[in-house]
Amino acid sequence: MSPMTTRPATSADTADSSFDDLLPDRWREGDNCRSVVATDSSGRVLGHCRGIDNSFHPDSRSLVLEVAEEAEEARGEHSWAEIADALLEAQIEVSRLPLRLKPATHETELLELCARHGGVLVQLMPPWRYVVDEAMRTWAAAHRTTPDGLHATPIDDARREEMLDLYVEHYTAQHARWSPAAAPAELRAENAPDFAPGGDGSFDPDRSVVLLRDGAIAAQALAWPPEPDGGIEISMESRPHEGPTAREDMEACLAAVIDRSADEDVLLIDSHVTETLESAMMRDVPGPPPHPEDTWTAIVGIPVPGGPTPIPLPAAQIPLDAVPLAERLRG
Repeated sequence: MSPMTTRPATSADTADSSFDDLLPDRWREGDNCRSVVATDSSGRVLGHCRGIDNSFHPDSRSLVLEVAEEAEEARGEHSWAEIADALLEAQIEVSRLPLRLKPATHETELLELCARHGGVLVQLMPPWRYVVDEAMRTWAAAHRTTPDGLHATPIDDARREEMLDLYVEHYTAQHARWSPAAAPAELRAENAPDFAPGGDGSFDPDRSVVLLRDGAIAAQALAWPPEPDGGIEISMESRPHEGPTAREDMEACLAAVIDRSADEDVLLIDSHVTETLESAMMRDVPGPPPHPEDTWTAIVGIPVPGGPTPIPLPAAQIPLDAVPLAERLRG
């Protein structure tokens, strides 16, 4: 078998049209912004990976990994696993923080890669695709008003700063137990452009809603720009996080979003298994049978020498239908 080596990616490598997201090493300032390629004896690029400093979660890095298509002329004698192993090992060597991946149940190769490199299961996310249909509209009709008679309303631009405050507050509480977030001031600065009117990544003001109680925002549902497949991510926040009215408040917000959606719209609503209130809420939202690839997704931390240890998800919090995924990560 011809030898395979890894090296820092160069600007010349980025011209390779075989890869969608290949950037040169140290593509921006910072010692930790590393990009690596794997090459064969002829210098052909077989794959690349990049560790991305996570401004939202400073104790981990997100990993982008891409291996050449299965065609023999693209990979030569090397398997996906061999190339991925070499890339991950190279990235571990230059990283000071755990690397984070999100393999879904159907992504067998990625799950096996995590298992081979001591991946720690830190979180589980259930299927998140909800298709608007008559059953969802019936659910919305039953949940659009809270027990104390409130309902969600369109956003008011004058409240965008308050909406940003709630987003940061909820996000911080939501991740505190398993992936501590950056300081609130940093999160606020990172997210501020998304809450400015007309921003490229801003939520859709026509589909997003807030619920007011005693003159302040108690909950909100934000509809973000469509994903490449047309799905629309919906994020929901409440104050206080997991408070006594949080579920009913978020249900009223989600009901309002459904009312503003067309039949067959795909709403992407993620939740974490550790978020018991939100997970229970989403289990009650009806929908058609899930897409074959809409399965449980794991959040996995790959340890690196000298870096902080990823916080494992307690075994007692793994639902029965996610146990097979968790077991595959154990190897």
